[in-house]
Amino acid sequence: MSMPSKQTVKCPKCGADIQFTYWQSINTQMSFAIPDIISGKLFEVECKKCGNKTFVNYPMLFNDMIHDVMIHYTTPDAVEATKKIVEHMSKMLPGRARIVTDQLSLREKVAIFDAGLDDRVVEVLKFIVLLQAKEQLGGKRVVGSYFHPGEEPVIEIALEGDSGFVPVTMGLYEKVAEEFCNPLPEDNEYFIEQDWAQEIISAWEGEQE
Repeated sequence: MSMPSKQTVKCPKCGADIQFTYWQSINTQMSFAIPDIISGKLFEVECKKCGNKTFVNYPMLFNDMIHDVMIHYTTPDAVEATKKIVEHMSKMLPGRARIVTDQLSLREKVAIFDAGLDDRVVEVLKFIVLLQAKEQLGGKRVVGSYFHPGEEPVIEIALEGDSGFVPVTMGLYEKVAEEFCNPLPEDNEYFIEQDWAQEIISAWEGEQE
């Protein structure tokens, strides 16, 4: 069920009140859900007084009924409470569940599943690419990495004050899936990110010894 409600925020530019639609949960029965999450439009508000556009931040549940996955977007300090909710829901509703704590990761997850890909394979692919790119980063700290699917997929490496893009191919995705992720463990993990990918790689390396 999609659950919208109205909220009001102050325009950061002129101080006027901006009323916007806040989605406690949204599903794919709303045709705009996937494209508006991926583009960020779902969190964008525009001031009718001065025309300034800004982004709002709020936790939400995205139920992707097309790809049978629920993505819970929450704040870092509410992760444990969200995990309990997810565990309770998983007993009643079968399918995959994910928890993310920032909008960029939410947008990435939605885009990955919308492309018909496995986010577990993507995280392992990102981990390998980051390892290979480490020497080229010149000691700059990586603050995030994001996979952008499409006809020419890329991995965005977000650095402090900068970003770089590494092109990848679906052939590479399939090679990683076959070599490092076959077989993958049962899909009952809520946090599929780089720490999870490192564990998968470490287990694979242990099997090669």
